[in-house]
Amino acid sequence: MAELHDSDELMDQLRLEFRDDVQDRLGGVYRALEEVREGRRTAAETIRDIRRETHSLKGTGATFGFPIVTLIAQRMETYLSGLRDLDGKQVAHLHTFADRIAEMAERDLQPTLVETNQIIRALPVRYEFDITEVEVRDVDIMLVTPNKLVAKKVSQELAACGFKVNVVPDPIEAISIAVRMPPDMVIAAAVMDGLGGVDLIRGLKAISVTEKVPMALLTSLDANALKGMPDQTAVIRLGPAFQDDIAAAITRFNLG
Repeated sequence: MAELHDSDELMDQLRLEFRDDVQDRLGGVYRALEEVREGRRTAAETIRDIRRETHSLKGTGATFGFPIVTLIAQRMETYLSGLRDLDGKQVAHLHTFADRIAEMAERDLQPTLVETNQIIRALPVRYEFDITEVEVRDVDIMLVTPNKLVAKKVSQELAACGFKVNVVPDPIEAISIAVRMPPDMVIAAAVMDGLGGVDLIRGLKAISVTEKVPMALLTSLDANALKGMPDQTAVIRLGPAFQDDIAAAITRFNLG
């Protein structure tokens, strides 16, 4: 009993230290946003510093029993990816991310899968074009690829359809995220370090919470790359058929 009591005290202490760390890091984020809003700090400096704090929060959230913090920070990283400047709307969006992390870090009980889904889907999404030009859909697509050029090309095509795109460069991290927050579709690059797209899709299909999630393999390889691919997996080829393949996958899975 004494050992259990000591263990509980240790966990309480670690959670307290984590919350203190979150407050310190978010304090830096809030100050940076306020300073860039007032013109006392450049956008480049602000984005750099917020990326650093966000990456740290993403790495420690799940470790200390706050997986929702990790999920929000990961989405914040996606929002920051490729960002070069900051306008008033983007500053407000980043403030929203920080607010949600602060709220979740103070919770004693972590949200259920359903609540997690609601929280993540309500987070801001950054589009590279005037969002009034398309109908925004409540469709969350996880794109798993370490290739930044491919990620940009596919993300732009999906965003033009009104979809929310969450780019995850690491396939191992993608499994953790998909299990905690099942997307409406997973698109995985065929070739990745550590775990290829076919194996990633097979793994997600073997997990109960993601087995019914529509999957697609993104590839520029020949048919040999498709060996072992689970049935019902769509194929999106990087080439002349790219746009047609994406449209076919969207139609096939009734996403838009």
